Amino acid sequence: MNPVNAKDLRGVFRQSSGTELALPDLTPIDWGVLDYLGWVHPSGAVAYVVMPVAGELRGLRLRRALNASARPRTRMCSWCHHVYRSRGTALFSVYVEGSDGRRSIGNQVCRNLDCSLRIRNLVSDPPTYLPETLHIESKVRRLENAVLTFMSRANVLA
Repeated sequence: MNPVNAKDLRGVFRQSSGTELALPDLTPIDWGVLDYLGWVHPSGAVAYVVMPVAGELRGLRLRRALNASARPRTRMCSWCHHVYRSRGTALFSVYVEGSDGRRSIGNQVCRNLDCSLRIRNLVSDPPTYLPETLHIESKVRRLENAVLTFMSRANVLA
């Protein structure tokens, strides 16, 4: 992913209402290992994902619901396929007008939106429960396709 600045990010979310857009510190980011930029608002209830699509930045404002069940369960991230033994994922959802009266869609995704780092083994805590032997190029392509599919279902690419 090419570097972006605060002005670019504000432009992607210009019509965002409700929660103030709390931008992350962009200076320490290693842009060469990111397939998308994702961050969680300090409140913890909202998250943002920005990804370049056909030379243009596209973004999603998501609701984040942490898995707060009494008993930890094994869950897999829908985007990077990292398998957690306990509370490593969160349900990220977005409002849409769908068929059959559906109002929202969601995916279980790494709770800190660090999938790009996980597929490159740059984050090791917690380790994956079921390691993969897939080549990094295939993992990157799968991750990009998963994010693009979610954006398409959320009507961001229309």
